[in-house]
Amino acid sequence: MIYFIQTSSISISKSDCKLFNIIIFYDLTTKDLTVDYNETTLSNKNEHALLYSKKKFTSWDECEIFLNEWAKRQGFRIIKDRVTRDDGIIRRRTYICSHSRVYESNSTKDTSTKKIGCPFLVNVSCPKSKNDENSVFINKINYQHNHPLSTSSIIFEESKKFTPSMIDDIKFMTTSCKFGVTAQRKFLEGKYPSHPIYSKDLYATIQSFRPTSNTGQKVKNQASISHQSATNQVADW
Repeated sequence: MIYFIQTSSISISKSDCKLFNIIIFYDLTTKDLTVDYNETTLSNKNEHALLYSKKKFTSWDECEIFLNEWAKRQGFRIIKDRVTRDDGIIRRRTYICSHSRVYESNSTKDTSTKKIGCPFLVNVSCPKSKNDENSVFINKINYQHNHPLSTSSIIFEESKKFTPSMIDDIKFMTTSCKFGVTAQRKFLEGKYPSHPIYSKDLYATIQSFRPTSNTGQKVKNQASISHQSATNQVADW
């Protein structure tokens, strides 16, 4: 049985549905949520802000920028998951919520994790045939989440991120000056008095620039951290 519903996971109001001729379907058996748009009724202004199946982008970069900004407005973060390439060209990619996947720990202690198996996903493709412009299209969307969405949390995370110039300073103080966390924090608080400095974030960034760091990962821009799984498995398209 299929019903029309409203859900807090989608920023579409009842008036929006009437204006855009949007029909939301919810299958009670599979718990799949799909949205059908009559695109002829979408104005250019509103169309650019909405996420829907068959939405078209000129490139993967444009698509990812849109998805990241759209997710932030909803109150969560999107990360990259599975990918399929053909001769080095990305043909399919799945984007998931940062709370997706499941964390498996061998520790007997209670541990907290962001990985709680959130089912949200977006399947995107760049078809090889009948696509001379190499356009990128949104295919399947599962709007469901198994956790609360919070725009205030996203705003807080954005506000405390180090700027590129701050990261350059941290890299220099770590690799050239060999400064520790305390010295670097005092320097950053003096140079950037209006920017909050959190020890945990600072320590993680310092570790990323140390040759003996267990992460082995250099942070070029903390504002864009990628969580991409190295697999060529194809999702349910």
